[in-house]
Amino acid sequence: MNSAIKAALLSAFICPGTGQWWLKQRLVGSGFMLVSVICLGYLMLELVARAQVIVTQIVNGEIANDLVSIYAEVSAIPAEAMGTMNLLTWVFIANWLLSILNAYWLGTQADKAAD
Repeated sequence: MNSAIKAALLSAFICPGTGQWWLKQRLVGSGFMLVSVICLGYLMLELVARAQVIVTQIVNGEIANDLVSIYAEVSAIPAEAMGTMNLLTWVFIANWLLSILNAYWLGTQADKAAD
């Protein structure tokens, strides 16, 4: 298996940027990893904040403590949060795909240099 395929598979299945790290392109790999961590971190903060609001409403008796009521509240995501979450999700997906393509391209360059 050549370097391009190995690097692309590392970036595809482990984490964006790992293929670049394997190819000794640490700065590029770190950039892809940083974008991924920022997107995932912000998405987690949004989800935890939403969960805390729902828990507070359950404790205060505003939402019944049954599965149907809780599911309905969890499913009703506010529009402003949904827009931000959609944008971050697409940025994360685009970053991952670019990481795979970049790792493959860098791997082909490394293979050509080795020949």
